[in-house]
Amino acid sequence: MTMRSDISYKDLSGLLDNIKTGKVAPVYLLYGNEFLLEAAFKRLLNALVPVAEQALNYEALDGAVVNIYDLVERLNTFPIFAGRKAIAVHGTNIFSSEANVDDLLGKAEEAFEKEDLMGSAVYFLQVLSMARLPLNDAGDGDIASLLRNTFDIGEKHLGPWLNEVADYCLRENMTAPTYQDDADVLTEAIEAGFPETNHLILTTDFVDKRRKLYRTIKAKGVVIDCSVGEGGKTAGRRQQKEVLKAQMREALKTAGKTIAPGGFEVLYEKTGSGLRNFNNELEKLITFVGDQKRIELEDIEQALDMTKEDPIYEVSNAIGERATQKALFLIGRLLKANFYPLQILATIINQVRKLILARDFIRCSQGIGWKRGLSYGAFQKIILPELQKHETELFPGNAHPFVIYKTLQQADNYTFEELAKAMKILLDADIRLKTTRHDARIVLDHAILEICGTSKLSRN
Repeated sequence: MTMRSDISYKDLSGLLDNIKTGKVAPVYLLYGNEFLLEAAFKRLLNALVPVAEQALNYEALDGAVVNIYDLVERLNTFPIFAGRKAIAVHGTNIFSSEANVDDLLGKAEEAFEKEDLMGSAVYFLQVLSMARLPLNDAGDGDIASLLRNTFDIGEKHLGPWLNEVADYCLRENMTAPTYQDDADVLTEAIEAGFPETNHLILTTDFVDKRRKLYRTIKAKGVVIDCSVGEGGKTAGRRQQKEVLKAQMREALKTAGKTIAPGGFEVLYEKTGSGLRNFNNELEKLITFVGDQKRIELEDIEQALDMTKEDPIYEVSNAIGERATQKALFLIGRLLKANFYPLQILATIINQVRKLILARDFIRCSQGIGWKRGLSYGAFQKIILPELQKHETELFPGNAHPFVIYKTLQQADNYTFEELAKAMKILLDADIRLKTTRHDARIVLDHAILEICGTSKLSRN
């Protein structure tokens, strides 16, 4: 049955009820906030294709690289096994056009400010593709001027950050995709129809509602708006708070916990209105209180203040997480902010030293109870008593147990041998910075790549 609707994510339950009764559409478009979109997508997919059947009747495609003709062929191929078949194109850029270059640049700049270089690069390369500009040309010139001369755009998102993203793309050997307007091809496929067993799901962060493709999807399928109002407006802030409260209630219910009156406001004040950041901090808070059933206001203050980092220590966390690109990005920003290279290096050495102590504890008899994925509550019952028997460098008297717990978690990302090698790499970097005229950025980047680069060694 063809459904013609344009709904909010708030109305998703009604849509899922329709699917249960067999009222399904050939195509679904979800757009808006990444966090809400991801949650809505999972619920929609599970309604269309039962989890037990998804290994055979669900295909996930990357919207940044998908070939439109391959997609159309898949849509017209009957499923091998009985039941519905879902094909999802995640992060599609099919709605991109010269009319929304400003939007793409805004998304790229926003990702850059959040230190998500990969995400920023995806949007940036889409813009280059529409401008028919090879990446090498962009890297050799003033990108802002090139874009200004190509598109009728304002100055809002044209800044030095563009050159940093271009440099990242060149370092990662990325290329701008060949420009072609796939929207017409997909529009024709949707209008022609495909087997009733097959369903297309498109996800994107924004759409151009003026395009024929959007109007076709709205006419033939279902459009689900997962966007949240801008935080600068009263109505937008109210909507954001409603969404965050709903997320908090669901997370607390799943964890079997409650929160003290006023807890949401304190949490909101500390995390801001970003859905993903709010959710991440809430997860930390739930982990922090362990088996405690009720989260008190002082728990929020203590847990979130403890994980709030000064910029230079964010590098330490990135190394602990083995997040290579994040560490490289942060080092670049610190150097531009005139932090001394040796100050940055000392921070990295201190972090690796802590990880060595943690790894050494894990492999000794006292740490035999530590296992990857151990909850904070279990850590407090099993590991903490062993640490408290002796005041050590890993657990000095003034250290909070949660900080030690996070260090042990990060130590699981490395073997002891890798950490010992990392210390040698850092000592070599120290000598190079003090005795040669090597560029500090190159020396530090080389050390990070050597330390955090993916290892084939087992980390059990």
